[in-house]
Amino acid sequence: MRLLGQSGCRIAFPGCTVYVDPYLSHSVQALDAPDLVRLVPIPLEPAQVEDADWVLVTHDHIDHCDPHTLPALADASPGARFMGPAPVAAVLAGWGIARERIVLASEGWLPLGDDARVHAVPAAHPEIARDAAGNLACVGYVIEHAGRRSYIAGDTSVRQELLDALAALAPIATAILPVNERNFFRDRRGIIGNMSVREAFLMAEEAGFERVVPVHWDMFAANATGEGEIRAVYEQMQPGFSLDLRPDVL
Repeated sequence: MRLLGQSGCRIAFPGCTVYVDPYLSHSVQALDAPDLVRLVPIPLEPAQVEDADWVLVTHDHIDHCDPHTLPALADASPGARFMGPAPVAAVLAGWGIARERIVLASEGWLPLGDDARVHAVPAAHPEIARDAAGNLACVGYVIEHAGRRSYIAGDTSVRQELLDALAALAPIATAILPVNERNFFRDRRGIIGNMSVREAFLMAEEAGFERVVPVHWDMFAANATGEGEIRAVYEQMQPGFSLDLRPDVL
């Protein structure tokens, strides 16, 4: 598994390569606000992603469901299928991605490939929301391969419904959690933050994760959390999981 910036990652299983929330552009700066300059280098161009079998999207905000990444990626990987909640499915179809390539995220196990599967869980961004049919608007994903599970939260705050969903899927070894806290100043300019560092670590302890990878903390200056702050909270709390801020392999 390789981090791609913001909450994005690439996961390669035998016979199956999965991308989650790939943000491989400068679209936030171009389409949202000129001061939201990308600070993390683009690891590869969307047109270079020729190996995707699945693209999992957590919600429809452009730093996760990127109009400058996903259509080009769909062209570069013509066999790739896309998974997301209903608002994401509608956006992808509107961009011209064929509907037969789009799968609705499910709060049940769906196969990804040989010995790999995925289960959507609720995400509170800022609250857990469902449509009239009960479908989630924002999700995280628990991915299992060879019996080992990882949780990729996308954007979320902590809610009991989420904790209950994760408890039902325990044990989960690795959790990729957003730590760009929500606060008044971010709300005022329209940035919906996520968990604080301490909230994320308390959630990880309650859920029994073995390892935590903080994300969503270094892409934009207006939405950043300091590396020193993350390490200081970890050292002060001394939780029972390992911390990986810049992992080479997830």
